[in-house]
Amino acid sequence: MPQLFRESCATKYYKVLKELFIQINYMEGKFLKDFRSVLREYVLEHPGCTYDDLVERFGDPTEIWYDYIGEQEPDYLLGCVKKKYVARWIKVCIVVVCICCCFVWGFFYYRLYESGKSAIIDEHVVIIEEGD
Repeated sequence: MPQLFRESCATKYYKVLKELFIQINYMEGKFLKDFRSVLREYVLEHPGCTYDDLVERFGDPTEIWYDYIGEQEPDYLLGCVKKKYVARWIKVCIVVVCICCCFVWGFFYYRLYESGKSAIIDEHVVIIEEGD
């Protein structure tokens, strides 16, 4: 039972830290991977540790995130923001194009339906003559 608790407190700490990173690219992924290995080593060396022990040793996850962001170059951060902005607009454009395609296909199928409807014979008139 203590092994599960230690793993869960380290896992909880790591998940809280990972959620702070909005967009994880190569650099953030490498940082998080290295930090996870440090967490695992600490948990193995200190068998009775809790979440509060991890906070005392490494600091609050938000503090770690602030420190990581503070160490980055401003150009790198601006590049990340621009990539996110461009990716957002690309997603919006794709959705708009898909909606327009749906309207065009809907209009095409409606015209096809109308032309097919006029080609269908609704009534068939049969004239029966009586012969005298």
